[in-house]
Amino acid sequence: MKVLAVYGSPRKEGNSAKMLEAALSEFPKEAEIHKVYLADKNIAPRCAARNCLELGYCDIEDDMQHIYNELFWAEIIVFATSSQFGDVTADLKALMERTWPIRGKLKNKIGGYVVSARRYAESTMNTLRAFMLRHKMILGNSGAIAYTVTEEGGLENDSLAIKDSHKTGKRLVELYNLIHSNN
Repeated sequence: MKVLAVYGSPRKEGNSAKMLEAALSEFPKEAEIHKVYLADKNIAPRCAARNCLELGYCDIEDDMQHIYNELFWAEIIVFATSSQFGDVTADLKALMERTWPIRGKLKNKIGGYVVSARRYAESTMNTLRAFMLRHKMILGNSGAIAYTVTEEGGLENDSLAIKDSHKTGKRLVELYNLIHSNN
C-alpha cells in the first residue's frame, strides 16, 4: 500500500496536519507513507505555454518535478488543507493547477482529504472533489471537516473533526482492500 500524504497548509503542525496524522494512523504498519509538505516546496504557478500538453508534463523546473513522481508512485493520495478565503491554500492550488498536463495519469488512484476551516468550507471541499474527479480518481469518502477552528489549535473544540479524520483513513484502507483483494 503506497500512500502519499500532501500537507497543503503553511502550518506543519496545524489543525489540518493533526487531522491528516489521525487519518494516517489508520493505515496498516506495513503501508509505505510518503509525506510532502507544500510549505517547504517551491511550486511556480502554471504558465500559459502549452508545450506541456505535447510533453505530457509541465517542464517548469521546480519542486513539482519531484511531486509528479510521488503522485505517479502513490496508490492512495490524501490531501490536508486549511480553508483560505473559502478555498484550498495557494500552495495546494498551485500543485493542482500544475497537474493539468498529466490528466488521466492519476486514474483509479484512491483520493481522500481533510479540511480545517472556520466556516465556508464547501468551496474548499468542492475544489478537492473536482480535482479528483477531473483526474478520474476514486473518491474515498466525503472527507473530514473541522468547522470550529479559527486559530492554530482549537481543534479540541470540534469533537467530530478527529473522529471523522480517523473514519477517512479507515475508509481509504477499506477501499484499497476492496480493490486489491483479488490481486
